[in-house]
Amino acid sequence: MRLTRLELHGFKSFADRTELVFEPGVTAIVGPNGCGKSNVSDAVRWVLGEQRARALRGVRMEEVIFQGSSARRPVNIAEVSLHFENEDGALGVPFREVVITRRLSRSGESDYLLNRAPCRLRDIHDMVRGTGLGADSGVVIEARMIDALLSDRPDERRELFEEAAGVGLYRDRKRSAERRLEETAVDLGRLDDLISEVQTQVRSLARQRRRAEKHVELTNRRFIVEVALASREMDAWREELAHLENRVAELRIEVPGGDEVVASSEAARDSAHGARAAAEARRGELSRLVAEQRENTQQLRAEIAVASERQRNAVSRLERAEAERRAGGSTVDRVGAELDREVENRAQLEAELALAASTLAGRTAEEDEVRAALASARARVDAAELAARQMRELAHRQILNRQAGERELQDLADSRVSLVEEQSQLADAEAASSRELGLAGDALAIARERSESLNAEVALALAALRAARDSDSAARSAQLRSEEAYTALESKMNALQALERERVGLAPAAARLLKERQRFGDGAIMGPLSDFISTDADSASMIERFLGPIVHAVLVRDRVVADEIRAWHTSTNPGPLLLLPVDADAGSEVATGAESNELSRLVKSESPAVHWVRKLLGRVTPIESGSGFVDSRGAIWLPATVAGPGPLRRRAEIAESRRELLASAQSRDAAARKAESAREQFNAAERAAALAQEGAADASRDATEKEDQFTSATRRHHRSLKEVADASAMLQRLTDREATLSESITRVAQSILGCEAELLGLDGAVTETRRGLAETETRQDEARELRTAGEIASAQAQARLQVAADRERHLREEFTSAAARLESLQSELSTLSAADGEIARQLAEWQMDLGQRQATLHDAEARLAHAEVGVKTADGRLEAAEQLLTAVRHRAAWLTDELHTAELRFADLSGRRAAIRERLQTEWRKSL
Repeated sequence: MRLTRLELHGFKSFADRTELVFEPGVTAIVGPNGCGKSNVSDAVRWVLGEQRARALRGVRMEEVIFQGSSARRPVNIAEVSLHFENEDGALGVPFREVVITRRLSRSGESDYLLNRAPCRLRDIHDMVRGTGLGADSGVVIEARMIDALLSDRPDERRELFEEAAGVGLYRDRKRSAERRLEETAVDLGRLDDLISEVQTQVRSLARQRRRAEKHVELTNRRFIVEVALASREMDAWREELAHLENRVAELRIEVPGGDEVVASSEAARDSAHGARAAAEARRGELSRLVAEQRENTQQLRAEIAVASERQRNAVSRLERAEAERRAGGSTVDRVGAELDREVENRAQLEAELALAASTLAGRTAEEDEVRAALASARARVDAAELAARQMRELAHRQILNRQAGERELQDLADSRVSLVEEQSQLADAEAASSRELGLAGDALAIARERSESLNAEVALALAALRAARDSDSAARSAQLRSEEAYTALESKMNALQALERERVGLAPAAARLLKERQRFGDGAIMGPLSDFISTDADSASMIERFLGPIVHAVLVRDRVVADEIRAWHTSTNPGPLLLLPVDADAGSEVATGAESNELSRLVKSESPAVHWVRKLLGRVTPIESGSGFVDSRGAIWLPATVAGPGPLRRRAEIAESRRELLASAQSRDAAARKAESAREQFNAAERAAALAQEGAADASRDATEKEDQFTSATRRHHRSLKEVADASAMLQRLTDREATLSESITRVAQSILGCEAELLGLDGAVTETRRGLAETETRQDEARELRTAGEIASAQAQARLQVAADRERHLREEFTSAAARLESLQSELSTLSAADGEIARQLAEWQMDLGQRQATLHDAEARLAHAEVGVKTADGRLEAAEQLLTAVRHRAAWLTDELHTAELRFADLSGRRAAIRERLQTEWRKSL
């Protein structure tokens, strides 16, 4: 198996699809910090199933996806693939090339693929287990893993060695097996719960059966009681039913007569009620007519008042409108005269504006000509000034260069003097550093010799430490094995004792009898025969083969208890059961002086089972180690093969386990003492090695310091030699520079004289051009003033014209408004005159109508009073008819209620009698 290729796409800094090919041999990845070397190792660990984001130098797993940069957008999926060559079949798949792929999206979906087929992470772990691959294996070696490998702590190095040796595969299998064992134990516990639940249901069903039997008995008794009760009730009703039947017949004759009297009284009442309704109708009609007359009269009076007020308002408004009409006529005349004057003024202002505009155009053209001449003069002045300024700057730079050269020449002279003095000092320093270098070399040789001696001592101490560690590991391994053996024996004994306590393997009938032993009294049931017999494991198997089911027999106190148990056995039927009464006749016991190999000599029995053991096993000898048995009669018993260990063998195993456990405890204590002694030796060797390492470390640090001092002295000596050579070279360069500066200063002085002569001619030209420029600027100022005056005159004329136009417009609007107002007032005067005549006519008509309505109202009120008297008389007659009808109705209702009550009682008693008979026939299938 060999890694051939690594593909990355969207993983951390690898935004594009990247492929790394690994040729046979060693492949190294080099580069500056931040280029992505660590991302390659993170990709290998991630694709092999790493689930911890911190192990990948992140906080969340989504950070492995490319997050984007200033030039690239982020991607949504990260994918890494490892390609392996599987020619040797190290990976348990039938492919020559195996590709392991892991894909992660920003939505949190993570997929694993094996040769591009989806799979689980567990499938990949199972495939690469044992090959050294895995997220937690040594496929990626970090700095902390190197520290753990070089550490003196055995637990840290043990993990790495176990991983390298392939122990991790078996450790995982062990964990998986332990997990399955735990699940199996849980399933067994659930089965026990189910068994307990079923047993509870069985007991519940038994209780239900007893309740059903009791229910049948109580039902029969209830039927007898209900029949007797029904007979008594029906006897009590018989006389009442006869009386009710006679009374109902009488009432059925009286009730129709009462109904006829009620009908005649109702007819008289209806006649009185009709008379009263007619009187009430006449009174209501008259009341309505009176109310209408009163309302009409009040309404007419209100309309007369409103019309009078309107007439007064119309007269007042007519007077105001006449005054406003006279004022409006004078306003129209005045506004018309002002409008004519403004029209003449606007024509005059338009002529003035045209003249000002023509004058402004001529002065603007003249100013443009002067401005062009001024621009040309300014250009000539700027050119002359620029040439003079450039020449002046050139002369100034030459002067500065001469001054700088003179200063530098003086500095070079001073530096040369200082350099001569420094050269002498450097020679003295070089001699001192040479002496210091010799002393440092001697000290370094002494320190190195001491360090090598102490390192040899450290090697010896570490060898002794390794030997002590091996002894300690061996002692601890022996202690661990002894503890494991002790634990295994203890677990075995606990399990056997638990089986013994639960009496597992005991016959069901015997086990149930022992559970219910309290019902027979204290001491009535002694226990199973096996509790009173003890022997070794070989003899126990032989005894069980001979006794067979008898080993499950139960010892009881006497035959009385046996009879009680027999009655219980008959009622419960738990299964076969053998009872051994302790008070049974002991006269038939076998004689003493038995043979040495008979079965009774192989066991130890306890009271009260001694005589039963002698009866059952006395004079019985085994044949060929228990394959057959011969009893006292000479009969040969060939038992069947026992399926499993019985109670005797289990008790023998418990005794044997107890002895083995005691021996194992002694062995464990001895191993613990030996391990403690080895640990003390290891600690002493560790302390000695630590002291030796500390001394060697001090010597090494001293040698390092001496070597640093020697290196520093060497550097200082070399630096002194270099400084001496640099000083000599610098002195020569200073001499050459002085000669060059002297020649340069002479050339700069000559150039300064030529520049000054040329600068005098340029200054004269600048003065002449400036004089012409001043004259042109004066002409431009005069032209600008003339143009400004024209612009002001034109603006003033235009403003006056605008004011005149606005006033003309306002006067026209005012004239139009005054004419319209005058016309409106004239129309309003005509309307008010017509309305005043109409109001006067309506007032006259309403005054005549008001007198007629008042006379009609008085007549209607008199007729209404006469109708009120008729209504009171009809009310008296109706009240007398109502009282008579009420008395008659009460009599008829009392007869009807009594008839109804009697019929209900008669029907109730008849129904109850029929219901009793029907219930007895329906519920009990019997008649009364």
